[in-house]
Amino acid sequence: MPNLTLKQRLYQRYWQLISRYLDKRQPAADKVTLVQKLIFILPTRYGWWFVLLIALLYLLGTNYQNNLILLLCYLLLSVFLVNIGLAYQNISGLTLQCQHAAAGFAGTDTTVTVNLSSDKKHFMLNMNFVQHNETVLLSQPAATASLNLTGTKRGKYPLPRIKITSQYPFGLWRAWSYVALAQPYWVYPAPDADKSAVNVAATDTSQQAKTDAGETLAPYRAGDSVRHIVWKRLARDPANPVVRQQHFSAQAEPSWVVVPALSGDALERALRYACQQLLQLEQSGSSYGLKTPALTLPQAKGPQHLQRCLQELALC
Repeated sequence: MPNLTLKQRLYQRYWQLISRYLDKRQPAADKVTLVQKLIFILPTRYGWWFVLLIALLYLLGTNYQNNLILLLCYLLLSVFLVNIGLAYQNISGLTLQCQHAAAGFAGTDTTVTVNLSSDKKHFMLNMNFVQHNETVLLSQPAATASLNLTGTKRGKYPLPRIKITSQYPFGLWRAWSYVALAQPYWVYPAPDADKSAVNVAATDTSQQAKTDAGETLAPYRAGDSVRHIVWKRLARDPANPVVRQQHFSAQAEPSWVVVPALSGDALERALRYACQQLLQLEQSGSSYGLKTPALTLPQAKGPQHLQRCLQELALC
């Protein structure tokens, strides 16, 4: 990790230890309900200052033997302790579920919709993915929450843990939980109209196309290449020279999206162009299929077929 500061390295090490603990305490599941063993509670910075205030009032009241100051001290301490239960009650019982796998293109935000359900109301909840800065504030009871992820590289990834935080009602205590949902999200290649990699692959495979082509014989006409003359037949019948004519197989139909057998940057460019083709064919309402070095998807159309094709591109 040469480009990370000491603080960032320490934080990564800290999070690795916390992740191992959380994986044992709450493995990824389709549906997670926040119960006691999944909720952590600690005072906020404001809460620690509140504790300091209570301690100073207690010292002041005992030194001057002032019962009113001591009564105020005990009242504030009671409020502080009652807030533990209120903070826990506000976050407990919340159920999270992600019913559909989120998907997006490389370099853009992928929106993950999390369904929320509970038998009671929850207030002032903050939600975000761990190690992602964007936070969603649910100031009122909500049925869903939309969180964004930015994927830089195509592929299939597990959802990061969702951090749910609440400082309700007075901001003295922070209750939070790390939730792991067993739902992946997909990052598709970014669509690009540049087909340079595909053209290079077509040039490299042109010889193979010629090998598979059929041949016919035709009378020689002025202008035909002498390399195509059948010399053995010419020796038997010098008056009637014939030439070979090759019939090259037609290129792939527009309804077939083909990914050549490439690697490295050439493969990434070919996948981006294939993604552009799939989106255009789906938008036009045409039936289309996908051919990759590993498999062939038959021609079809519709959102589900497009999703399957894009997923195969992400996994190439």
